[in-house]
Amino acid sequence: MKKGVFVLAVFFCLTIMFSQENKNDFDGIRKNGISFNFLGTTPIIGITYERVLSQYMSLELGIGSNSAGLGVKILPFKIKESTMMFTTGLSTTYADYKDGWLANGKRVQLYVPIGISYYGTKGFNFGIDVGPGYRMCIKESNNVNDDNGFLPCAGIKIGHGF
Repeated sequence: MKKGVFVLAVFFCLTIMFSQENKNDFDGIRKNGISFNFLGTTPIIGITYERVLSQYMSLELGIGSNSAGLGVKILPFKIKESTMMFTTGLSTTYADYKDGWLANGKRVQLYVPIGISYYGTKGFNFGIDVGPGYRMCIKESNNVNDDNGFLPCAGIKIGHGF
């Protein structure tokens, strides 16, 4: 887990260093954003870094209280400031709940978010989505685990673009 956090931190720092003058590339959209995330890329609570890669796609990296996630967001129409935009994509999350009261064990989850995103003129970012997910539990033994399966997922994030 420490290696993963280190790699994410290095990626985050390099992206910030080489992207500060990139605001005008996509109709004034700020290419980087940091958001507080509830559910979604981090299954409970976490911080998400978003990087706009093109006028139709962005990449999300999230670190949560017990998890890490990576996702791609696809926008079928061009990203525009001050406009609610339809989004979809794919996110994957790894979480270690240990012996939690709500869930336990290590899990990998795939999630297809379908929702809306908003990029404001002063840097305010907002997103909300729902969609199907698939949970796979990781066990140290070869026992069959019937906790695997499809489940509904959702996410909400509020942040600031720069």
